[in-house]
Amino acid sequence: MLFLIALTIAVLFSVLCAGALKKAPLAFYIGGTLISVLMIVLAQQPVENVILRKYVIGLFSRGALAGALWVVVMGMRVLPDGSKAIKRLMPVRGELSIFTATVTLSHIIFYGLSYIKRLTDPNFSKAADFLLTCGICAALVLIMVPLTVLSFKKIRKKMNAKKWKNIQRAAYVFYALIYLHIIALFIPKAKAGIEGYFLSCLVYTAVFGGYMILRVRKWYVKKKTPENSALLNIASTACAVLLTGIVAFCSYGKPQNKVRTNRPAAKKVTVMTVNDTSPTNEEDRTTLRLSADRDDTSSHDPGESSSPDSKNSSDSSSSQKDSSSSRKKDSSSGEEDTDEEEQDENHEEQDEQEEQNDREEQGEHKEQSEERKDNRQEEKREEQQEVREPVQTQPPVTEPPEPEFIYNNGTYEDSAYGYDGEVHVTITIENDVITEISAYSDEEEPDYFDSAYETVAGDILNYQTCEVDAVSGATYSSNAIMKAVKKCLEQARK
Repeated sequence: MLFLIALTIAVLFSVLCAGALKKAPLAFYIGGTLISVLMIVLAQQPVENVILRKYVIGLFSRGALAGALWVVVMGMRVLPDGSKAIKRLMPVRGELSIFTATVTLSHIIFYGLSYIKRLTDPNFSKAADFLLTCGICAALVLIMVPLTVLSFKKIRKKMNAKKWKNIQRAAYVFYALIYLHIIALFIPKAKAGIEGYFLSCLVYTAVFGGYMILRVRKWYVKKKTPENSALLNIASTACAVLLTGIVAFCSYGKPQNKVRTNRPAAKKVTVMTVNDTSPTNEEDRTTLRLSADRDDTSSHDPGESSSPDSKNSSDSSSSQKDSSSSRKKDSSSGEEDTDEEEQDENHEEQDEQEEQNDREEQGEHKEQSEERKDNRQEEKREEQQEVREPVQTQPPVTEPPEPEFIYNNGTYEDSAYGYDGEVHVTITIENDVITEISAYSDEEEPDYFDSAYETVAGDILNYQTCEVDAVSGATYSSNAIMKAVKKCLEQARK
């Protein structure tokens, strides 16, 4: 998709700016260089806008616009001789190739620095396909630089025309290496099922393969001058279809197998439900033991507890009776010098008075004893009631309510833009716990994503948050994983 956009821009630029490029080529060279430097600087910044990063910066950093401009430069050779297009474009072919080289600088520096870093970093894997890509890129630079320098008019005029033309034929090798570079990068990703790369393989094959077939056809027509070109056209079309079919067969793959982290998920939060109604702390057990002790005390007969007081009151009354009888004996012994009748009357009166006093005293003591007895019984009943109340009025233990979760259970998928492509993340949520994360990347260089994924996904599972530390050297891929997880959580929120 990005290449088709770049190809449209390249064709329009070449057609519309051909006259200006011919008149003031230096301005275009300086402009192309400044744009490349600007895009290199912007590519190192954390640009959040996806459109700006993918469709503006990506056109330069990923080499899509440079590749499209090289297609225009090489495509001029297959245009019909004498056509308006070839008359307009061929005069500026040298200037356009120099301008294209200045635009290509952004792609060379952008990925050249990353390749050098990977080659010098022992933590990055240096597989055979990566080493092959590095070799192809080095060859492309070694061919492009001298061809670009020789394209300047002042240098060209100083050289022998035939020699210059023979050197320029190295451009065919350059174009072939561009296609080989692209296919070497895209076929493994297309076979892995990463979205968009299978179609890209077909488009690049159709463009570069079609150029090769048309270039051979034009040479054959010019050399042999056949009378009937219909058979030649059929053969050229068959070759283009066959080449595209072969690449399609080699690059087709099943959908991406998502890599899963090897780190363990965080432990699930388990809500404990207490069903046991027995006391759960020392204070409750103490209260229940105290209640039991008081129940044992209250189980005795209330009458027994009050019998000592009754016994004391009866002892006091009997002692009073003994004292009164002793007083009677003392009074009867003094009857010798008085008249017997008077003494008898006085004694009878005294006896009656004393008996009456004794009865009153006994009545008062009995009332006091009964009152104390009633008070004690009432106090005991109140104490028993106080002890038994907490046990009798204690509310039944109920199960706690179900915990409230802020996320719905299930599996959610979203993506975020990483270094130069989308990073797709799938998470599984169970009771507000992220139990699983899987992800894959559409980025140009998957090694950066791979180095970030294991650490970032593992930390998200361990700490249960999408705000974790980014991996040094893979910041964009790390941030993309975290952003995609955050989007998934937003989807799952109730």
